Amino acid sequence: MSIYKENGKYIVKVCINGRQILRRQYLGKTITTKQSALECERDLFLSYGDSLQDYEINDLFNIFEEYLFKRFKETSAKRYLNSFNLVVKKYFEGKKVSNITRSYCEFLNDSLNNLAYKAIDPYIYITKLFINFLSNYGCKINTSSFYKYKRSLDVRKKYNYYTFEQFQLLLSVINNKEDRLMFSLLFYYGLRIGELRALRVSNFMNDKVSIEYELSNKGRFGGQKLFNLKTVSSYRFYPYVADIKELVRSLINDKKLKKNDFVFINKKKNKVIGETTIRRNLDEYISEANLHYIKLHEFRHSCATYLINKNVDPKDIASWLGHNSVNVTLKVYAHLFPARKDNVKKAFEEAFKK
Repeated sequence: MSIYKENGKYIVKVCINGRQILRRQYLGKTITTKQSALECERDLFLSYGDSLQDYEINDLFNIFEEYLFKRFKETSAKRYLNSFNLVVKKYFEGKKVSNITRSYCEFLNDSLNNLAYKAIDPYIYITKLFINFLSNYGCKINTSSFYKYKRSLDVRKKYNYYTFEQFQLLLSVINNKEDRLMFSLLFYYGLRIGELRALRVSNFMNDKVSIEYELSNKGRFGGQKLFNLKTVSSYRFYPYVADIKELVRSLINDKKLKKNDFVFINKKKNKVIGETTIRRNLDEYISEANLHYIKLHEFRHSCATYLINKNVDPKDIASWLGHNSVNVTLKVYAHLFPARKDNVKKAFEEAFKK
C-alpha cells in the first residue's frame, strides 16, 4: 500500500495480492489531507480484501496504524507505532497471515528477548497487540505464548536529581524571570515537561496553580498540540509556593499576556517554547553553577526525592505528583523509602533501651 502526494493532493494506491486499485477521491471529494488518505486506504482494503483467503501482512500495516490511533490516546499510539516500526515490523514484512504459526512465534519471542535493548517490555507488548489485530484477518495464535524471560531482578533506580540546596544554587545563577519561573515549577511541583509547556495565564488566575493539559510535539502528524492529561489524578491544583506567584505576575505584566495566552513562548517562532530550547538554557545554567547534569524529567524526581527525604506521607506525594495511586509512587521510588526504615530501627532501639 502506498500514499503519494502530488500538487498538494493525495493519491491512494492499494495492491492486494497482485491486484492494484488507485484512488484520487474519497467519498466523492478530492483527497487533501493525510487523514482522509489513510481512511480511504483502509476502506479500499476492507472492500476488496474480504474475499481473499490469505492476507499479505504488508497490506495490513497502515490498517494497524489506524487501529492504534483509534484505540489509544494519540501520544501513546505514536509511541507504540514507533516501537513497532523500529523493532517488530521487520519480523512480519513479506509474510502472509498463514505464515504466523506457533513455531514462528516461538522464534519471534526468542528474538525479542535476545535484543540488546535494556527494556524489551514495550516490544513484546506491541507484538502481542499486532497479533491480536491479525486475528481479525485469520490469525489464530494465542498471544499468551509471548512473555519476557525471567532474569535477575534489579530494583535499583538510576537517575540523577538535585537536592533543595543544589536547586537553590541553580536558581542563584538564573536572572531571567521566565527561566526562573520555569525551573521553579519543575522542581517545586514536579511537573512533567508537557504540563509545563501547556500552561496558560488562566492557569494562574486564582489563588492556586491548575494543571489541565499537556502540550506535545509527539502527535500523529507532528507539530505542537494540546492533549488531555494521562489520568484523572493528573488534573490537579497547587497552592503557590516560594516566589512563584510574584514571578508569574511580573512575567504577565512584562510580556502583557492575556488570559488565554501561553506563558512560555518562543518569540522568534511565535510558538510555545520547545524542549530543546529549555534543555539548552538549562545546560548553560548548570555549567555556570558548576552542578552535575540532570535531565528535564529529573526535576520531577528531584521533587519526589526531596519530599520523601522530608518524610512526607506517600499518599500526599502521590497527590502532589499527580500519580494515579500511591502504589505508583511506592513502585517508582521504592529505592528511596528504605531510608525511612531508620525510623523503625530507632523505634526498636528505644524499646530495647527501656
